Amino acid sequence: MINKLLFHQFPTAKSLITRVLYDLITTLDKDKRNIFLNYGYANYHDEMEHQPLPLAPEDEPHRYPLQLYYHVAQSVDWKNMDALEVSSGRGGGAYFVMRHFKPKSYTALDFSKRAIDFCKKQYKVDGLNFHHGNAEALPFPDASFDVVMNVEASLYYPNIQKFFDHVKRVLRPNGYFLYTDLRYVEKVDEWRAKLRNIGLNLIKEEEITNNVLKAMEHDRERRFEMVQKYAPRLLRTPLYDFVGLDPNAPLDVPPHLNKRRYWNFVFQKID
Repeated sequence: MINKLLFHQFPTAKSLITRVLYDLITTLDKDKRNIFLNYGYANYHDEMEHQPLPLAPEDEPHRYPLQLYYHVAQSVDWKNMDALEVSSGRGGGAYFVMRHFKPKSYTALDFSKRAIDFCKKQYKVDGLNFHHGNAEALPFPDASFDVVMNVEASLYYPNIQKFFDHVKRVLRPNGYFLYTDLRYVEKVDEWRAKLRNIGLNLIKEEEITNNVLKAMEHDRERRFEMVQKYAPRLLRTPLYDFVGLDPNAPLDVPPHLNKRRYWNFVFQKID
């Protein structure tokens, strides 16, 4: 209830608390294992008919969060593209997209300086760059990128319209905005209506709530172990909830999204 109140009534406080929690996770992760913070993605229908995404052995522990990046990114051809990821977090998604889809360049921006400092030390790939900055005031010239990607982050922005305005500004003509996130059930229609008015052409929209919940179920033990290993006992209850687990029975009760629905969108800038 408190979390929902923050989301609806106090967006600036919500953003501040999230930043503190985010930096805390970065501080607690001493052995650099926690490089994804999204809920993940799994095939929901006809799962046995889908071939699993081929992954390198070092990527396999992050399969479900990584599959969310793959599902979002596969909508466009990345060849010769200059790309921007806004709110790139611990950089696992940026590193994967750069290796798998091979854009010309990939710029990853995040509001957490600790996360950016971590990424600069952790990932050494030609064309992959990390910047500290604000999603609501993107520090890039007009028409700088062919692709802008945002994965499960905008729900924490105090003024999302500023973010959308900057996305449109930094995209080149015919560029793509790849966007996935979640909202409380009663806010979904309002959110989708706002997206239709951001000045970009909507190519695709799909609800992937069941896919995300399926991934959370498959990934439950890893999330539980991460909280157990890294979080002080006093902080485990809010962190269980943050990663979608029941604080009272994290291994017995199905994962949850706190009555939120998850959607994926593809937009294109047509001038």
